[in-house]
Amino acid sequence: MLPKESLWRAREDLRRLVGIPSVSARGERLSDCAQAVRDLLAGAGFEAEVCTGEIGPFVVGEIGDGPLTVMIYNHYDVQPEDPVDLWHSPPFELSERDGRWYGRGVADDKGEFVSRLEGWRLFRERHPGPLPFRIIWLVDGEEEIGSPSLEGFLKRRFSGVTADICWWEYGEIDSSGHPVILCGFKGVMAVELRCRTARADLHSSLGAVFDNPLWRLAAATASLRDGSGRVLIDGFYDTVRQPTQQERDLATVPPFSFDSLARATGGQRVLDGIDGASFYAAMNFAPCMNVNGFSGGYAGEGAKTVLPAEGSVKIDFRLVPDQDPQHVVSLLRAHLDRQGFEDIELIVHDANVKPVRSSTDHWFIQDAKELLERHFGRPVIVQPSSPASGTSHPFVEQLGANIVGIGLTHHGAMLHSPNENIIVAQFEAMIACSADIFQRLLERANGTRANDTSPMDGGAP
Repeated sequence: MLPKESLWRAREDLRRLVGIPSVSARGERLSDCAQAVRDLLAGAGFEAEVCTGEIGPFVVGEIGDGPLTVMIYNHYDVQPEDPVDLWHSPPFELSERDGRWYGRGVADDKGEFVSRLEGWRLFRERHPGPLPFRIIWLVDGEEEIGSPSLEGFLKRRFSGVTADICWWEYGEIDSSGHPVILCGFKGVMAVELRCRTARADLHSSLGAVFDNPLWRLAAATASLRDGSGRVLIDGFYDTVRQPTQQERDLATVPPFSFDSLARATGGQRVLDGIDGASFYAAMNFAPCMNVNGFSGGYAGEGAKTVLPAEGSVKIDFRLVPDQDPQHVVSLLRAHLDRQGFEDIELIVHDANVKPVRSSTDHWFIQDAKELLERHFGRPVIVQPSSPASGTSHPFVEQLGANIVGIGLTHHGAMLHSPNENIIVAQFEAMIACSADIFQRLLERANGTRANDTSPMDGGAP
């Protein structure tokens, strides 16, 4: 049972952070929030500092020493609160209704940060002495805009540092209360195709003579995939890393049904070849291409017989190990040229987030699975890869860390939307679980885990 003073302290920390509108898309109050995070880490015993980023500062807290190094990654920046009129309470005030706390960032990611921090405090109350392992706590101020400074900052600030684990910024709790451990994330590449065929819009009668930019964009887009969603770009699948047998086994039995996914999302039209037996493996292991939106021409009320001069389409690709976003950009350009679309301009908006997937049998995952089941009272789902993306590859490539997502973001948390929320009981459980995770790390560092292989003695990588 979590002490009442612990929950009160965590709630007040969260209230303070939610009250700072640290919106990175607007560059708003990032320094203020970074300083608040630094103060919290320093007050919890860390050597803490605020470091410059391109848009928002990073906060670094460090403590301990030893052969085991744990990186904890969170972020303090948040999404814009728009549309404000859909919120049932002020977005930058912590409010409570029906066992949930509401506010922008209460889940993503200030609540995750505070739950871990309060767990750390409980752990240190039990074990106040020297820490025989190293913790590096990195709190990003630019995550919601793609972490443009992260890779370079890690190179500068942590050159030569290696980490055993990166405890990622979030994990999940499904709609039935089962904790979900995420062992990887897909990469992302976001581009825009633009086409111009005239100086200005023309009368549509001239469509008998001049080509239509929206048709060209539609044809170019249609050439990129088939009805099953398979991408038709030559070489696109050449580097895809096949999942291990253990990863395949984990994806064989979905933790939720396809019908429940369809009900929850309202999705109606299914890709060819996807059914209740295959959808979960596709979510974990399949790259995909998405058309985000077309623009150009007339879309107002009634008819306007016009031949547009220009148009554009935005597209994203979700990538899997070992696809490289920059390489996929070059493959896409070559494909367009081969298909006769040399005139279509290719603009790259994001090609930096690489896919990662860590070993699902890592000792930290096994420890976390045991502790999560103890505190949440439900079997844990180990998911080989989230279908979503995050800038986690620098921690793998530069620090050699295994990425593990453990946290309290439930499937109704309304991330990036009005009425973002967390369930208070799950927040409490995550505090207690975090304290025990730190306890388990101490035991691992001291080699006191009975019948277990210590990570310093050749445990699973």
